[in-house]
Amino acid sequence: MIFIKKIEKIFQIMIKSLKVINSLLVIISIFVFSIQNSNANEENLEKCVKFSKIGLHAPAIPHCTKILNLEYDEQKTSLALYYLANSHFSLGNTMSAFNNIDRLIKMNKDYSIEAFYLAGIINLKLSDYDKAANYLKKAIDGGLDGSDTQRLYARGLFKSGQTNLSNLILTGLMYKDLNDKISMTQLAENLIVLKNYKKARDIINNIIENDPDYSYSYYLNYQISRHNNDNQNALSDINKALMRDRNNTVYIVEKIKLLTLEEKFDLAKYNLSQIKKIDPKNKKVSILMENILDIQASNLQYKARNYIKSQDYLSSISHYNKAIKYDPSNPLLYFERGQVYSILKKYPESEQDLLIAISMNKELEENEINFLLGKVFYEQGKINLSIDHMDQELKIHPNNKRVLMWQIRSLSEEGLYSEAEKYAYKLIESSPKSPNGYAILGDIKLMLGKIKESNELHEKALFIDPNYNIATKTKLF
Repeated sequence: MIFIKKIEKIFQIMIKSLKVINSLLVIISIFVFSIQNSNANEENLEKCVKFSKIGLHAPAIPHCTKILNLEYDEQKTSLALYYLANSHFSLGNTMSAFNNIDRLIKMNKDYSIEAFYLAGIINLKLSDYDKAANYLKKAIDGGLDGSDTQRLYARGLFKSGQTNLSNLILTGLMYKDLNDKISMTQLAENLIVLKNYKKARDIINNIIENDPDYSYSYYLNYQISRHNNDNQNALSDINKALMRDRNNTVYIVEKIKLLTLEEKFDLAKYNLSQIKKIDPKNKKVSILMENILDIQASNLQYKARNYIKSQDYLSSISHYNKAIKYDPSNPLLYFERGQVYSILKKYPESEQDLLIAISMNKELEENEINFLLGKVFYEQGKINLSIDHMDQELKIHPNNKRVLMWQIRSLSEEGLYSEAEKYAYKLIESSPKSPNGYAILGDIKLMLGKIKESNELHEKALFIDPNYNIATKTKLF
């Protein structure tokens, strides 16, 4: 019994010892983990800063993010936020850059002038020019006052409406360094926006004198010429820019626009082919080609309309044919050509064009296209189709007298006098003070054998206009 109690005592001592050992192991593990975690954080911060500085922005971002997720040291968090914003901005993730730089500025009162600068250019990108100018001014006041920063500050000022101060800063930079074509260029751009073309020209001439191969100066002259509607000099200016930078697609695009405006369509298309060679994936190519073709079609349409006025219908058709070739999705071209075909009594062609036009744009129903179709079908002897389209026209324009008259004639020619009678009543409703409706209805009643009603209606027409010539049953219209 005594032996058993001794054994139990030994076990109790051993259990206590084990608990102490376990506690020590836990403490040691926490200590080791803390050291490892601290080392990991230091390594993440080092990679965050290093990668962002040397331009490896994509790998920098996860290392910076880990610091923000794990580290509560304000200095390290500030560094991580700055370089995270820098990397996001460099990769074009402007909103992510803004969120991080904004968080940095809100949490840390002692941030560096570089943070002001970064906040400034981020807000410039986001078009918040007031805030951009404010941050860049702080960066300049802090000593980051190089020409690049001052030009950015001037841009923020100009965009926020402080044009005089912006131009003053740029003028100061220009006189500080008479070879500073970047500041001169920005000042010239400002003056063009302000429509001070003479002063802008003087500055551009200074740029050209210092650097005659600087293509953008000629492009600025092109802009001034275009503003002055001087297309001849504009073409000369843009050609000078292209002589110095032949693969600049911005310049070629402007030249294409100008050539199109001048109706030099073949030259415009040639220059468009040059863009395709330089930049096959350029998204503007299809838009520009569509614009060229639209203007070509519009130009031909204008000429076709003039031929109609001079009653040269064949030349008009020829021009409409070319216009449709350039702009086959324009319903007005089919609509207008269809009317010319109708004048030429080419009714099948007219029918086809008018049907294409209405299928492409139902709004043409407001332009009496159903009435035109009704007449075309009537002329081809397709009376039922004519009646159907005239009814469609009356749904849109219920009081259209010309349509009512056509319906009455079509139905009467088919011997459908009872149907014609309904339209005659509508004609009277639309113009109760005109003798026409009563006289026509009187003729229809006569054809139906309703002599008394016919005479009453004819008398009514003569009462309204004693000189009205009453039609006979053999001459309804």
